[in-house]
Amino acid sequence: MKRYLTIFGLLLAVPALGQTPTPPVAKPVAALQACRTIADPVARVGCYDRAVDALTSASAAGDVVIVERTEVRKARKGLFGFTLPRIGFLTGKPDNAEDVADEAELETTITASRSVGYGKWRFTVEGGATWETVEASSAFRDPTPGRKVTLTKGILGAYYAKVAGGRRVQAKRIG
Repeated sequence: MKRYLTIFGLLLAVPALGQTPTPPVAKPVAALQACRTIADPVARVGCYDRAVDALTSASAAGDVVIVERTEVRKARKGLFGFTLPRIGFLTGKPDNAEDVADEAELETTITASRSVGYGKWRFTVEGGATWETVEASSAFRDPTPGRKVTLTKGILGAYYAKVAGGRRVQAKRIG
């Protein structure tokens, strides 16, 4: 009976081990937030002035970077096809959590392409990412420049490319 309780206890503890702690707040931002707790208005304004000066200095020195979510999404779109580390600054969330739709598919336009032989293609899309088909298929439509391509994330790290009107084939990002 004790053995079963021990195993059950371990099973309950395992999910907690995989949880990512919330990212720490940058010191200049924490100092700014701390000013809110000061009751005296004159002291609070003085605290805000010092904290804003410290935040501005840290930002100018590159120690603190403030990025809008639209810029983060643009960067993530440019990195589609690469495995990203789970770092909170990529989304502002501790585990890179993002809507599945944001990560599962990218629709873009082909800017350059060439055959690499044996029915396989290498093509570049807007933003400069280079992809190559892994499998050959006569039903895969030639990825000529100007055509739309949908890149889809599959299971087990696989990606698929489908040029408008053609069949989807497995592809990999190579650059």
